[in-house]
Amino acid sequence: MKNIRQLRELMQESSLPSLVVVPGPNMSYLTGSKFHLSERPVVLVIEQNKCTFILPELESAKILNLDVDCITYNDKDGPVKAFNKFAKDNSFSTIGIESRTIRHLELDLLQTTGITTNFVDAIDIFAQLRMSKSEEEKEFMIKAVEIAQKSLESIIHKIKPGVTEKQFASDLVIELLRNGSDSELPFSPIVASGFNAANPHHFPIDKEFEKGDLIIIDWGANYEGYFSDITRTFAIGNIDSRLQSAYSAVKNANLAARELAKSGVQAGLVDSAARNVIDEAGFGEYFTHRTGHGLGLEIHEEPYIKPDNDFILESGMTFTIEPGIYIPNLGGIRIEDDIYLEDDRALSLTTLTRDLQFL
Repeated sequence: MKNIRQLRELMQESSLPSLVVVPGPNMSYLTGSKFHLSERPVVLVIEQNKCTFILPELESAKILNLDVDCITYNDKDGPVKAFNKFAKDNSFSTIGIESRTIRHLELDLLQTTGITTNFVDAIDIFAQLRMSKSEEEKEFMIKAVEIAQKSLESIIHKIKPGVTEKQFASDLVIELLRNGSDSELPFSPIVASGFNAANPHHFPIDKEFEKGDLIIIDWGANYEGYFSDITRTFAIGNIDSRLQSAYSAVKNANLAARELAKSGVQAGLVDSAARNVIDEAGFGEYFTHRTGHGLGLEIHEEPYIKPDNDFILESGMTFTIEPGIYIPNLGGIRIEDDIYLEDDRALSLTTLTRDLQFL
């Protein structure tokens, strides 16, 4: 398990004797096995000399081929007995945890059984481990982009007056699965039309598309656990002149950020490159989110392309560039690309046109 060896090196550098992983992207990355968070806790305890799974009996087949110790429990006895068994021979002064994923359920079992009472956040360690993608990971993400793009292109003709946001979103989900996306999508597609497009994270409703609408579509696919995350904005007929100007600003902001992004550049400067364009166009107050976020096994992960972030970007990192403008009671625009960072440039994995398409 190469990834666990690399993790242990990072643990040593951080003087962290042990680390607990729960179901989610990090567990999949480290073991190749997939579990779900449920009422039956699953934890992987990683030390320098061994790894131990504590998990339900019915899940034990998933780890038969892994070089790990295993303590199981059944539904009759519940997990406490298994955690006590582990605690009998294992007690740690400190355990690293995934603060964004672990729940009170697992923390309470670790504390009440005496395994540890001191937790430290290990998110930065996992970020170091996963931010730079291998060639294989890059290819998985390229495939996820191809699936997403093909899926939208195959049904874009369905955007017409009278079709609802929900109807188009459901068609898009079907196409994603039909074209090869894994069933666990990165997120439910965002389809936001007209005034709804002023909400960056709008949930599709029964609103019908109308002439004069801008329509934001934010969607992605999953291939071998790796995500794509793309946004394009479309128009039905003629649109308000202010929205035309806003669209030009977003398109130019996207370009400015992509041109600046390269190895050795601060993430905050990439954000500023996009933000300055939108500010100068007079729409600064309507750009209400960061310019981008890391992408891979999670839809949002490190690095974050946000204001004042002095984190230095490195070759192999993947992230989005997605400036947007959202004008209340009028509409919104977002153009989002998936970026793979090479030494001297930002390679856009997304290839769909960024020009405004009138449908």
